[in-house]
Formats: sequence, structure tokens, C-alpha cells
Amino acid sequence: MFDVCIIGGGAAGLMLAHSLPSSYKIAVLTKASPENANSSLAQGGIAASLHPSDSPAAHASDTLTATAGHSNPQLVDILTTEGASVLRQLMEEGLPYDKDETGQPALGIEGAHSTRRILHSGGDQTGKMLMAYLMKKTEDKIRLFHHHQALDLVIDQGQCRGVVACDESGSRKVIYARHTVLATGGIGALYSHTSNSPVAEGDGLSLAYRAGAVLEDLEFVQFHPTILTIDGKAKGLISEAVRGEGALLVNKDGKAIMENIHPLKELAPRDIVARTIEWHWQEKGAVFLDARHIDGFGRKFPAILKNCLAHGIDPALEGIPVRPGAHFHMGGVKTDENGATTVRQLYAIGEIASTGVHGANRLASNSLLEAIVFAKRLADFLVEQSDVGTDISQNQDRRLETETLPAPFRIPDSDLLRLKMTHAVGILRDKAQLKKFIADFPLLPVGDLLELSNSDIGDYHRTTASLLIATAAFIRDESRGAHFRMDLPHPSAEWQGKVIGISLDGIAITDRKIHSKETVQ
Repeated sequence: MFDVCIIGGGAAGLMLAHSLPSSYKIAVLTKASPENANSSLAQGGIAASLHPSDSPAAHASDTLTATAGHSNPQLVDILTTEGASVLRQLMEEGLPYDKDETGQPALGIEGAHSTRRILHSGGDQTGKMLMAYLMKKTEDKIRLFHHHQALDLVIDQGQCRGVVACDESGSRKVIYARHTVLATGGIGALYSHTSNSPVAEGDGLSLAYRAGAVLEDLEFVQFHPTILTIDGKAKGLISEAVRGEGALLVNKDGKAIMENIHPLKELAPRDIVARTIEWHWQEKGAVFLDARHIDGFGRKFPAILKNCLAHGIDPALEGIPVRPGAHFHMGGVKTDENGATTVRQLYAIGEIASTGVHGANRLASNSLLEAIVFAKRLADFLVEQSDVGTDISQNQDRRLETETLPAPFRIPDSDLLRLKMTHAVGILRDKAQLKKFIADFPLLPVGDLLELSNSDIGDYHRTTASLLIATAAFIRDESRGAHFRMDLPHPSAEWQGKVIGISLDGIAITDRKIHSKETVQ
């Protein structure tokens, strides 16, 4: 019996483990190894108001502006106010960070930020350095189940009691816990072109949906504007920080493509930049990131330089071919300010959670900030429950032997599903394509999921996550933030503040308070 079982070993999951008392018995399940988590790939940094001239209010204002009128101001205030405090605490504890010549944090700027507030570690290796720090801090506090795939949550009378998982050999076990936390990350690997790790397949969405939790804002998928693209294939992220240092987006003739698109040009909100690049690719041809004039490129972006050179591109001599790719999911499992979902004893933190802070379009470098802030809040909340050591009906982990049966639904080819997701549920959407996608990949009911093979269960979760995202995109009859409908290319006043919630009980459209007292006119 564990006090807390964390499904996912990225920044959110490990920050939670780090923030819990050492007396807690903590299990951490990772689909691969922690080093394969999406968090390790994060290049841009962590946004927080660390400079004396900056403030949480200014950070909140930038966040609200970027999120296309769809974020929750109260949660944004929590993110920006507590974010600066939590990040300072980590820095004081020993989190490595880049410093300027005076020894102060060397802060960068990214799209839609009004000032330099991005903390970096190792230049473009912030995620990797943060993960290394958290893994070291938690290595003696957790029991790590690496290469364990979560198959289904254990739900008893509306309460989550743990998870059924399989290990690398395919053997299944039930891991019971007083509190179960989804920290499974994003959905990028559901698409054929992505910046994400291959493990980011949206499992948490399907697990939560089957458990009866409410999912919301699923239609809002952010596509990073600049993915290194060689022969039509994604070869790694080119951080927005490169544009922050002055790199230009140009066509094959070297002409800037962001002129007359937005006043901030290359540093416009990501949805605008991504759509411009994608449209250019489809209508006029390839797009390149010209960083030749950036002084000290290799020092500032060592990992990016290494990756470019490995693929035959020298940023000092030529443009970097870039195209948008699935990057971050603003939506997810609905949570409150402490990470609690609508299912008792089930929580969600990090990218899998829908806190409302990202609205329709996440502000750059708010993702790692969200992970550490809400992980810390959940840790504090769990400590307040004071139920460590109490008995519940299941009191130990056990192996599970189940005879698997043929899948009762049509399993789509994984590559085909990803291609269809990219085409129909990608950057440029329209209702007819979404309707066809939903018809082509219907989700047929499965009673006992554990009667399927482990492989079939993985296919089921991928299909479920894809269908749920497509359904939300089909329902939202407008364009807002990262959700762009070619048949309805403008925001609609009728959809302002409307949230699409999906659960086993059906679809519900609710209202979100999107104005703070200061912003009400």
C-alpha cells in the first residue's frame, strides 16, 4: 500500500514527490525512464517574475493576453504569484540556473512576454537540468517502477484506489494507493509531426475518462512554430528563445514572412506564428529560421546546435528549415486549484491537467512553471489530509493474471491515426474533416478493459484520446487561440468563456469566469 502513487515521472510528478514529506511511501510509474519524459526536452526555460522591475501582476497580464480570453484569472494569479516564490525556493535549494556577469539570473524573453523573465539552465537544456535535479532529490524517497505502462485505474464506489499496470515483460500488477496522481504529460505523439517524446500519447486522458472524470478544453492543442524539419520529418525542437534572441522567419529567398502579420512579428503569440508558417508551407513552400546573425549561438543554444549539425545544418551558415508540430495541450483532466479531479482520491498535475491557466493558448515557458507550482500545491493539500498510515480495504500490491481476449473494436493503424490527427485535428481544422475523423475512428464500448492484451489497451487509450480531442474541436464552432477552424476563422461572442466538458455522463458546456475585477470594463 502506497500513500501516493504518481503515474508519470516528469517534472510535475517528481516535483510532487520532492515536495512530500520523507515519511510518505511514494510510488512513481514511468512508461519508459524519467529521462524520456517530455520535461527533459523542454528548452525554453521557466517563466517567473524574478527581476526587481518585474511583478507577478505583469506576468499575469501577459498570460491573460496570450491565452485568448479563455484563462481563469484567479488560477493565473496563483500561477504567477506562487510561481516566483516556488522557483526562488528551488534555486536556493540548489537548482542550477544561468547567471549574468553580476551573478544574477540571466533572464531571456520569449513570444508575448513584455519583459525578460525566462530562467534558463544550461542554455537550452532547462528541462534536462530540472529533471536531473529532481531525480537526484527524490531518488531515496520514491519506489520507481520504470517501464511500467498504466492500463486502467482501480475505481471502487466512485473512489480511485490505485492503478493496474504492466511491466516491460508484460506482467500485470495492481498498485494500491490512498491517493493516485496522473502526471502523464501531453499528447504530442498522437500526431505525426511533434516536438514531444514518443511516450506522450495521451494515456492520462483515456484513463481519467474511463474512471468517470470530467475532461475540458481538449480542443486547445498548441503547435510549436519551429520544429527542425528534414525531408518532411520532425527532428527536434528549435526553442522560441532563438527567436527571442533575434532569429527571423524567412522564405527560401530570405524574405521575412512575419512582416504585416502581427506587430510582434517573430515573437507574436504562438498560434499566430504557427498558422503563418504552416500556411506558407502549404501554399508557397518551405520556411527557414535565419539565426546567422546571433552572436554566440553555440554558447546560448548548445543542444540545438548539436542537433542541427547532426542533421547537416549549420546555423552559422544557413537557415534552419522549420515547420510547426504538436507541442503542448492546454486542456486535459479538469482539476481544482489543488489538483483534485472530479473523481475522489484522483488528482492530475502538469500537462495532463486542465487548471485553466493556459486558456486557449499557453504563454511561452509557463508549462514548467505550472508543473512545479501545482505539484507543490497538491503536496501541501495531501499533507493536510493527514491520512498517512490509515487502513483501507486493499492493503498491498498484488500481481494480476488475466486471460486476454480479442479486442471488440477495430484497432486503427497507429501511423494512419497520427497522420489523420495531423490532417484533420491539427493546426488548420474544418467541421467536415473533423466529422469524418470521428466517423472513421469511432470508440466502441469496452466493458472490462483488462480482458484485452496490453498492446490492445495501449491502442484503445490512443484512440480514445484522439477521439475526445476531435470531438471537442468539432463542437467548438469558432476559432480561438490554438483552435483554428477554417470554416469559422474568427472568435465568436457566443463562445466567449464557454468550456466544453466531456465525461462518461456526456458533454456539458459551462461558463468560466474569465475576467478579474481589474479587467472588467
